[in-house]
Amino acid sequence: MKAYELGFGESADALTVRPGKPVETDLPGARVAGWCGGRAPGIGTAAWPRSPVTGLPMTHVITLELPEDYRRKGEDLVALSLFHADDHVADDVEGVAELLAGTAPTAEQAADPFLAEVAATAAARHPRQRDLEDLIGGAHALLWLTAEEFAAPRTDPPADIRPAGLGDRYSRGQNAWDDSAPETTAWLGERTGDPNTGIAPSEDGAGGYVAAWSSDDDEELKTFWASIDGTSHLGGTIMPCQGMPTGLTPYVFELEDGVGGINLGGGNAQIDLESDVFDWAQ
Repeated sequence: MKAYELGFGESADALTVRPGKPVETDLPGARVAGWCGGRAPGIGTAAWPRSPVTGLPMTHVITLELPEDYRRKGEDLVALSLFHADDHVADDVEGVAELLAGTAPTAEQAADPFLAEVAATAAARHPRQRDLEDLIGGAHALLWLTAEEFAAPRTDPPADIRPAGLGDRYSRGQNAWDDSAPETTAWLGERTGDPNTGIAPSEDGAGGYVAAWSSDDDEELKTFWASIDGTSHLGGTIMPCQGMPTGLTPYVFELEDGVGGINLGGGNAQIDLESDVFDWAQ
């Protein structure tokens, strides 16, 4: 298997490690692999994931077509989409969590346009949506996509019909209506020279894994660690901002703060495409 770096921009000759950032990256042979920010893939507006706290539509972080080795949920599931809501700062909207869990709306809820749409989202839930929660209560949704869904016309978020009181930035949390980042093309290029390609990340060096910055006496490795610091990638060496997550496999997707507008407080996230481990750190 190979490891891959992500770059962002509209041209393979002018890519950066994060959208809108000045730090450039060189990805020889890079190919277009998806996009971050903006619209969702072709899942339909009703299926757009919503915050279980506020009911507001999550921000679309990234949709990425995966190399064949990383299609760990089936050969027909060729891409993934990640959505995010900053729920740890949000105020609960009564009834939302139950409606998204599939509870039938009451007559009063059904008559409320906002809650009726929340209930419709539960009914239209994507069949391969996985709900994730980070360490401080932020919600995320991970969707596995078919080739047809990945290639379908992109989906706009639902129309903004939020209830009164959810316009305050300190109560609404991050959402697609207020915080959607500009749509930016995502590219993949092979990461070369990584001693951990094909090896599961491990804090104790199991399987021969070499932790980042653990080889201070090796100038070649020090140069390599510096070159990948702060980059998003598939496979290879990870650089978690806190402790090493347990249960990772070689098929880990590490995503840096700021991609697609995601708010990780300056940290990063690890999403394992085989073991389903999800970890967030800042």
